[in-house]
Formats: sequence, structure tokens, C-alpha cells
Amino acid sequence: MLIDWFTVVAQIVNFLVLVALLKRFLYGPLVAAIDAREKSIADRLADAARKETEAAAHIEQLARQAADAEREKAALLTAARADADRQRGEILLHARENVKALEAKWRDELDRERSAFLDDVRRRSATEILAIARTALHDLANADLQRSAMNAFIGKLQSLDPALLRAFAAQGMTVVSKEDLTPELRGAVQQTIDERLGAPTSITFQRAPNMAWGVELRGNGQRIGWTPDAYLDSLEDKLRGALDKAAAASYPLTTA
Repeated sequence: MLIDWFTVVAQIVNFLVLVALLKRFLYGPLVAAIDAREKSIADRLADAARKETEAAAHIEQLARQAADAEREKAALLTAARADADRQRGEILLHARENVKALEAKWRDELDRERSAFLDDVRRRSATEILAIARTALHDLANADLQRSAMNAFIGKLQSLDPALLRAFAAQGMTVVSKEDLTPELRGAVQQTIDERLGAPTSITFQRAPNMAWGVELRGNGQRIGWTPDAYLDSLEDKLRGALDKAAAASYPLTTA
């Protein structure tokens, strides 16, 4: 078999031209497209990896923030409970103090009312006792008692300081008795006063029906004598002084 070298060479040339054409117009663009596709895929994979890493970091950050928020919430709740407990304790303490203050005020007012009531009872009792005593002494008055009172009165005049008698006589003296004194008794009083003063003295004798018994010498806004009224007045003054002192002890003055 004869070989047609022209044909062989032509075929080889055709093959080489075909290869060159394929490389130039098919294989080169195809490889470039594949490389570009591979690069695009690699870029996408890298971007995806980056985004995954960023997402993981963001998730971790969110987790930390959530944990921090949870801790902060727990701390706020703990502080709120502590503050609520403190305020509740303060409110309870304030309420107890108010209750104690109100109780003390109530007891103080009760003691004051009780003391005022007892003070009023004491005063009324003293008044009634003095009134009964005055009535009894008035009912017991008689001539012998009046005579004894006059004798005691004259005895007082005999021992009285003349200077005091002169003070009585400065604006005129008056002898007061329940009944009109007899001339004998008037003379005895006049004589005693004249002797004490060393000179005659003007004396007015006056009747006082409301007097229980006894006799008084009055002058210059003063008086001395022998009467149950004087003793009862003195007793009344002492009783009222004692009651006032007891009331002052029950209601001491306070300063703000």
C-alpha cells in the first residue's frame, strides 16, 4: 500500500490547524470560563465563610449581651426587692411609731381627763364639805357660843400690836357681828381698843345676819376676828391651794 504523503501531511496540517483553532476559539475561552467560574465559586465560598464567621461572632455577641442583660435584670430585681423590703420595713417602723405615739397620746389624754375628773370631784367635794360646815356652824350658833366668841375676840384685841390697831383706825373701824351687840359688849370692845391705842377711838358697830356667829374688826381694807367664816375661809384657801398644786403636778408646763 502506497502512502500518500501529501495527504498525510495535509491531514497533519489540518489537525494542527484544528488544534490551534480549538485552542484559540474553544479551549482557551472554556478554560478561562472554568477558571472564572472556579474563582467565582471560591469567592462565594470565602464570602460565605466570612459571613458565617461574622454571624457566629454576632451570635456570640448577642449571647453575651443576653447574658449581661439577664445578669443586669437579676441585679435590678435583687436591688428592687431589697429596696422594697427596706421601704416596707421603714413603713412598718413608721406605722409602729405612729401607733405608739397615738397610744401614748390616748393614754395621756385619758390620764388628763381622769385627773381633770378627779380634780373636779375633789373641788366639788371640798365645796360641799365647806358648805355643810358653814350650815352646821350656823345652826349651832347660840348665846353661849356668841359670848365665847366675844371673849376670844376681846382677848385678841388685848394682845394686838397697837401699830396694827392704828392701821385699822386710819380710815375708821367697824365691828361686825351676827346680832346687835349688847351695850355691855360694845363697851368692853370700845374700852379695850381705847386702852390699846391710848386715846378714844371712833368705832362703828354693824350687824351681819349672814354671819354664822362670832365678831370681826374691819378697817383700812383689813379684818381680824373670831368667826367660823375666817377659819372656813382659811381652810378653803388651803384646800384650793392643795388642789391647784395637785392639778399643776398632773399638768406640768412644757416648753417646745
